[in-house]
Amino acid sequence: MIINALVVKIASRCNLNCSYCFMYNLGDETYKLQEKFMRTETFDHVLLQAKHHIQKFRKKKLLIVLHGGEPLMVKKSFFISLCKKILLLEKEIPKVKLHISIQTNGVLINESWCDVFEEFNIEIGISIDGTEKAHDMYRKDHSGKGSYIKVIKGVSMIKKRFGFLHLVSVINVNESPLENYKNFKNLGATSINYLLTDYTHDNYPYNHPNQTPTSDWLIELFDCWVKDKSKPSIPFFLGLIKELLGFSNSEHNEDTALVIETNGEIEVIDSLKACGNAFTKNNLNIAKNSLDEIMNTHLGRLYFNNNADKLPEKCSQCMIKNICKGGRLVHRYSKKNGFNNPSVYCRDLVKVICHIQNHLMDKHHQLYEKEKIDKMDADEILNFLDKITVKKTKCDSLKKI
Repeated sequence: MIINALVVKIASRCNLNCSYCFMYNLGDETYKLQEKFMRTETFDHVLLQAKHHIQKFRKKKLLIVLHGGEPLMVKKSFFISLCKKILLLEKEIPKVKLHISIQTNGVLINESWCDVFEEFNIEIGISIDGTEKAHDMYRKDHSGKGSYIKVIKGVSMIKKRFGFLHLVSVINVNESPLENYKNFKNLGATSINYLLTDYTHDNYPYNHPNQTPTSDWLIELFDCWVKDKSKPSIPFFLGLIKELLGFSNSEHNEDTALVIETNGEIEVIDSLKACGNAFTKNNLNIAKNSLDEIMNTHLGRLYFNNNADKLPEKCSQCMIKNICKGGRLVHRYSKKNGFNNPSVYCRDLVKVICHIQNHLMDKHHQLYEKEKIDKMDADEILNFLDKITVKKTKCDSLKKI
């Protein structure tokens, strides 16, 4: 079992009300039963189990992500005490590095918080969805007002204070990718982590096979990005490029992160809350269970260390399965078939992967000449997949949810 990151939910409430949020607005209401903020003793259990996990698996480093909800809603004194505890744990374990990061919507960032980030060398990720118009379509406060202006103040402060700017952006296909990219460049972004909206088969809005707005958007963005001589890092593209070139990218995959809720519950990644109410819940709690006991749950076994034999039958016959890996687990879910479906973004992923591979072949043709590899044809792959008839369930465990 690989755990490279602990996502610690120090707050279970948020000062924004984003319409696409899997925590609050996609059918999971369990947050209402959880403590609003994590207690000190719960965090102590988190660090104790983290220590046991590091020692048991001889890990050299671990990322601790202070998350929410909105993590900056906790008292600053409490936040500081958590960071101090993390540094104390690092001193207890020889030759181990504990990295601290935070994911925030940016609204509450001020100079005082920046002092804290600097003191503890915290990496900051800020969620922002493009231009003001695009951002405010979905990222509103609880009174229905857009949050862009407030977020930009925090973004500007972080850039000025630290010189770097790590942004997280949910793709909005209603905005021009070029306008989106230009806006982030003007803000001084050093990295932009683009995310696919967490649709499942039960709510995906594009059902016609010729509708691939996400790949159209990403391909246009990619073509702009590769021509930019001072480009920011885009993990979505870099991850695919590494896979296409044969380099392992597992350490940065989503499926190496484990979530600890405010009440100490141990869960798989929280995007799976989009699959239904209490979907990620189990009887594990950090006060009495070790981190690796997540593998005693069906969802944990399916989620962690994902590999080809856990793919739906149609995916298992696809020639680019080792690159796309079936996409993110949440995008494969339906109430009818569990996870025994291709991703709702299957056609988009095929098109994007083929486009990037063919770009690499044009740009670095000398790498492919000896292998005599032909360019990828997205239409050919999609036609092949369309003709596959699934005669039986390849893996019943994919439906047992």
